[in-house]
Amino acid sequence: MLAALKTLRTLAAYALCALLFIAPFTVLSAIALTGNTWAFNSLHSMDIAICSMCHGTKLESISARSFRLSHDKRYRYQMLVIDFLARPFDGDNHCRRAHKWESKVIKIR
Repeated sequence: MLAALKTLRTLAAYALCALLFIAPFTVLSAIALTGNTWAFNSLHSMDIAICSMCHGTKLESISARSFRLSHDKRYRYQMLVIDFLARPFDGDNHCRRAHKWESKVIKIR
């Protein structure tokens, strides 16, 4: 039960940070759904910025972080919620694929 509360707290922090980006997020999402690469990259950058503000990470998306830390119950729950929300747009296992892609593309020393 404690893990579920922590998950809700983390998701609420993401939502509060996202309020700063709500108008650009909405517009960019509509454009990205048409296949526009620039809009998708902008949304990905916003995702990384929100993760950085909430966790102090460098160049890691919320999805990739959720998969990387999925051994912790709260991140496992978070990953399941994100995968559910992303399924209509990105198919199954969004978080796993995000982590795999970021691990190959972004090298942090």
